Amino acid sequence: MASPTIVASIAALTLATWAVWRRFFTRPANFPPGPWGLPIVGNLHQIPQGLPFLAFDGWAKKWGPIVGFKLGSQNAVALHDAALVHELIVKKATVFSARPPRYVAQEHVIPEGKHIHPVFMNNDYAMRLRAVTKDYLSGAGLFKLAPMAKAIGMRLVYDIYQSDGDWADDLAQWAITTPVALMTGAPVKAFGDNFTHDYHQMTIVFEEIMVSGAADIIPFLRWVPAVLSDWKRRAPSIRKAVLQAYDTLMSVAKIEHGGSFRGLIPALLSQSADPATAPDLRMSETEIKIMMGGLLDAGFASTVATFETIVLALTKHPNVLRKVQAEIDEVLGAGDEVLLPEHIDRARLPYLHACVMEVLRWHAPTPIPLPREVEADVEVRGYRIPKGTTVMTNVWTIQRDPEFYDDPESFIPERYLRNPLGIKDGTSTQNRKPLYTFGFGRRECPGKDFFFQQMEITMAQLIWAFDFVPTGPLDTDDRTGFVFGVASRPNPLNMKFIPRRSPDTLLAEKRKADIALDKILGF
Repeated sequence: MASPTIVASIAALTLATWAVWRRFFTRPANFPPGPWGLPIVGNLHQIPQGLPFLAFDGWAKKWGPIVGFKLGSQNAVALHDAALVHELIVKKATVFSARPPRYVAQEHVIPEGKHIHPVFMNNDYAMRLRAVTKDYLSGAGLFKLAPMAKAIGMRLVYDIYQSDGDWADDLAQWAITTPVALMTGAPVKAFGDNFTHDYHQMTIVFEEIMVSGAADIIPFLRWVPAVLSDWKRRAPSIRKAVLQAYDTLMSVAKIEHGGSFRGLIPALLSQSADPATAPDLRMSETEIKIMMGGLLDAGFASTVATFETIVLALTKHPNVLRKVQAEIDEVLGAGDEVLLPEHIDRARLPYLHACVMEVLRWHAPTPIPLPREVEADVEVRGYRIPKGTTVMTNVWTIQRDPEFYDDPESFIPERYLRNPLGIKDGTSTQNRKPLYTFGFGRRECPGKDFFFQQMEITMAQLIWAFDFVPTGPLDTDDRTGFVFGVASRPNPLNMKFIPRRSPDTLLAEKRKADIALDKILGF
């Protein structure tokens, strides 16, 4: 007769085996259909590195607009239909607004910001971020930033003019100058000669550990020793680089630079020190540092990627380039010696806006935005999505749906002139968004309007100043023409910028930009 200890051990082993089997090998009852996976890894082996949106698109063609699968032991679904996005993420925002945990970043890179950083902030901080930035990122506050965006954009134009074809560092400098000025009220030179380079390198390694974090999905990898774990060896140095960048942002923001513009961080520091400020608008210095540093991270890579993709699209489609140049010349001036107006009226450049919109539809920098986590069981279209499920949205598929878009694979800015949603005549406009690139529901990007202003003012000046001339093949195929990370960006571009304006005109505009920035941001 077996001893009670043996019986208890067998029972415990059986229970543990059943729990592991249920977690790793079975799908929840009435879960959306999808591919069967393997033990431990689930469906990870079926998702190509950097191209999950293409795998998901293939699954949607087979199983429908809502697909269930496994990321390791984690239940996951992918949405491929705009109506589903509205039905779930917008209408049921209280259930679909959370972010799934990211173990590596939250526990090993910035544990003090595990609920604050915009990539994985909780709902409370997401609402606070929107509240504290609204006076800068929308309405009259955004309009006040237009002269700064114009001046910084012209500096990029002149840097490209002088670059002899290698303008990657100039682009990175532009992409970081406007947001750090917004946050600190300081010119980028106040950060030191190496800040842009060091920050850019930090975002690359931080992005790598965020994208390749297998330990986020497969828990037992968290206990693998550092000698066998690349992320464990790299996390301390990445943490040091991230905090150094964020600390620099805060230290520069605390210095008075003599310009007319007051940055967001100084405003938040003063506001948080004022006892009269409502408690939900007061934050500690650490909270401000992580939130603002994370906001900078969130916009940098996607801004660079979108700029490069616009240049790729216009170079690849010279007929579109000629049309947008004609619009810009009519509004800004066509003569070789004609200087730019003091104010660039974006409302008079509808085709430029359509070009930017079409780039974001045709090749979204984030084909699958940051995922959500369901906070309660949800029933949808006869299926059950259990609490804790990771929910992804395939923006690439939604924005190329042939039911809504004519010739969706092609780059056709005119679709946004014919219809503000960019969709076919006769299709339903109910609850439809013009773009899904910036997210949706409570987690829609608060910097969307800031992005359009910065990008369109800069692009207007770039197109005014240059022709875009191909120097070799231009690959726009998603599988071969782009590099995928946190944001999708083109391979190095086979093109060059040929000036359309005289050297004296470009230099005069650069000097005007320098004078304007000295007044706005100080020295």
